Parts: sequence; structure tokens; C-alpha cells
Amino acid sequence: VALLMCDVIWMFQDKFRARIAFPEYLSVGYNVVYSTWHLLFVLGFDKDIPDEIANATPALYKVGPSRQLFNAKLFTRWMLFGVAQGSIAWIIPYTMIGTSDYDKTQPMQFWVSSTVAFTAINIIAWTKLLLYCESPCALTSTLSTAGALLCYLFCVGLLSYSALGKSFQPSMWQIPGDVMSDSQNMIAILAAWLAAMAP
Repeated sequence: VALLMCDVIWMFQDKFRARIAFPEYLSVGYNVVYSTWHLLFVLGFDKDIPDEIANATPALYKVGPSRQLFNAKLFTRWMLFGVAQGSIAWIIPYTMIGTSDYDKTQPMQFWVSSTVAFTAINIIAWTKLLLYCESPCALTSTLSTAGALLCYLFCVGLLSYSALGKSFQPSMWQIPGDVMSDSQNMIAILAAWLAAMAP
């Protein structure tokens, strides 16, 4: 939902010219490489209470059958948070450092802003996951989230500094260096992250 909102907002900003908000080969990895595989480790190995207590106290699990953990109201709330967080992650960087000058074949300020927004979305997703799991400091949580971060950095580096990346995604050429070289870009990531974490 968060990525979708960035594209929806950009669609309006771009006057419906059917141009994408994020580099294709960067955004294609979001669901699998940057934000989903580590979720299996964080939630799969998450522990809330010892098995002995859980087995001896079945009343703890009444919330599941009574639909308190997943229902229409809660799902709607999650979707609204996704809309808000995606909107924030796009609007803050675009307002601070963005431009409407657009060329898919050249690295330019638009792609810097786009990469900053995309990075903010990933950081928001990783942080939210750690905040909502029962054991955020567990090794399985921290190592798998660090692994997702490393996967993201590897893919960004591959797209930005290799011949293969340049042939697939020329708009990403040396963008991380541009992002890191200007403090406004880093402030935009931080501002988007902090603002999105508020709701």
C-alpha cells in the first residue's frame, strides 16, 4: 500500500503521463528481497510466553477465535496507516529535494528524490515490523532485519555501480553517492521516517 501511494501521488504530480515513481528494478525487489523474507524469521521465531504457560492457559488464545487480532476494523486501520505512511514517505522527500524533471535514461535529481523516498519506505517497514513483534531485540529479529537492509544495499549498489545495473537501470547510475553527498537527502529520509512513525 505504501509503494502504491507513492505512485498514486506521483501520477497526480506528473499530470497522468504514465511515468513511474521508482526505478523498476529497484521497486521489483521490495516485496521479496527487502521486506518479506525476513518477516518469516522475525515472526516465525517470535516468542511471547513460554510453551508451558501457553499450554496450561488456553484462555490466552480467546482473542484469536473472537477475531480481535484480525477483523474488518483492524484491517481498515492497517490500510489507512499504509496510505498515510506511503504518502508521507513520498511527499516529504519530494517537497524537500524533488523535481519534476524526468528522464528514465539519465541519473538526475528526480531519481535521487525517488531513491530517498524508497529508502524511507523500507526503513519504515523494517521499524514497524520490529515494533510490532513480541521480541524486537531477539537475534532472529535483529539479524534478519539487518539481512534485509544488506539485501537492499546490495541491490542498490548493484544497480548503481555495475555495468549490469547501468544497462538495466541507467537512471540509478551512482545515485547512492548523490544521496549520501547531500545532507538534505539524509534529512529527508530521517524526516519521512519520523513523520511516518507517528501514526
